[in-house]
Amino acid sequence: MSITLTKAEQRRGMRYAYAGQACGMILLMLFIRSAFGTLFIKHLGGSDSVAMWLVAIPGFLPLLQIPVSLRIHPSRGKRFLLRCWMIYGLLMAGAAAAPSLIADGTTELWLVVGAVAVALLVNVAGGTFWFPLLHDVVPADYRGRFFGQLRAIWSTVLFAVILGTGLLLGSAPETWRFQVVIGLGVVLVMFRNLLVARIPTPGQPLVARNDFSDWKKYLKTILSDQQVRTFALYFALLGLCAGFLGHPLVLYMRDLGLSPRENIIVFGFSTLGMVATLFVGGYAVDRLGTRRLYLLVHMVICFLLASIIGITRLAGENIPTLLSVAFAFAGATIALSNLACTTHIFHYVPDRGRAFFLTLANTLLFLGPSLSALVAGVVLAQMGAARTVTILGMEANVFQVMLATALLGAMLALPMWTGIADVRAGTRIRSD
Repeated sequence: MSITLTKAEQRRGMRYAYAGQACGMILLMLFIRSAFGTLFIKHLGGSDSVAMWLVAIPGFLPLLQIPVSLRIHPSRGKRFLLRCWMIYGLLMAGAAAAPSLIADGTTELWLVVGAVAVALLVNVAGGTFWFPLLHDVVPADYRGRFFGQLRAIWSTVLFAVILGTGLLLGSAPETWRFQVVIGLGVVLVMFRNLLVARIPTPGQPLVARNDFSDWKKYLKTILSDQQVRTFALYFALLGLCAGFLGHPLVLYMRDLGLSPRENIIVFGFSTLGMVATLFVGGYAVDRLGTRRLYLLVHMVICFLLASIIGITRLAGENIPTLLSVAFAFAGATIALSNLACTTHIFHYVPDRGRAFFLTLANTLLFLGPSLSALVAGVVLAQMGAARTVTILGMEANVFQVMLATALLGAMLALPMWTGIADVRAGTRIRSD
């Protein structure tokens, strides 16, 4: 067993984690959880499918953490994390500078897309050791509250940044305005490294050279656990359906005539919903358990998918206002779902192979929404300039059809909820 941290060291580590993520998550979230990244690609002349492919990338990149977790010794994990996050910041700085250095529009677009994609890859590779680092810092009976507070803090900062970004971009933004936002985000990423470097780590036990990389044993253990299999399938399907409440709607709002400023601010209400939920969500997870919360989340997601179809068909000039309310509820619901998922995952983490297990588990948080964006991109590419389809004699927008399909999928997945376990504060922590 590793040497445990003292309570004072744990408290200090959690404070540095709060401050570090409040700085370092902003740039990433602007690209994958707000309208900013999608609108930036569209501003540079990218197609709908290119914009959706870019926001879908982060959901698949955690799979690349598997070889990282098996090649990097746990004792070097923190150092590897910090180096990757520094390179990530430098690559994003390059993406911001590219439009000023390249005159050709097509080359400019693909250089930016390539730099951002590689930056996200490096960021995720380093993130292989983020959860293992926190596993020793956060007490087992405080995890729900910690992750709730952690995400509430950076989500609050993110919402303020989103509002400022919307005001800066305006209705017809020049390229330099996007560059300023990315540049400030890079500065915050670098500052995060200084804070995370100060998070204490326990003394490491003597581990054989390859003892941490017995992936066959770890994979066999995971696949043989019915509770883990059931939860993974359930959450992945729920995330796939809920993902249509995300970036596909940025393109939909653009089609509806909302300006970049309106688009970013309206979509930003999802972050406001996250903030409102996360401050109390951690306590709810610890007290009520994950199973009850998943049922609530599932029902609200179904309601929101149906509501947005109705809003976009019937609301007319009130669409921005009503969508703002819908996004706030969507952000709150998805934040609660991800918070419960993280708590659920930490319940199953083994003593050996933590990075490998948490890599697979962390994929659940991003895979569903990324698949949604990927599906939306493929559908829009096939449709071309057309945006309407006729079904049973009724004309509907292609986005409404995707939302209706997601609603049907969520309703069909609801019976799977009965098979997941209930995890809350005081639940016995499993190990291998």
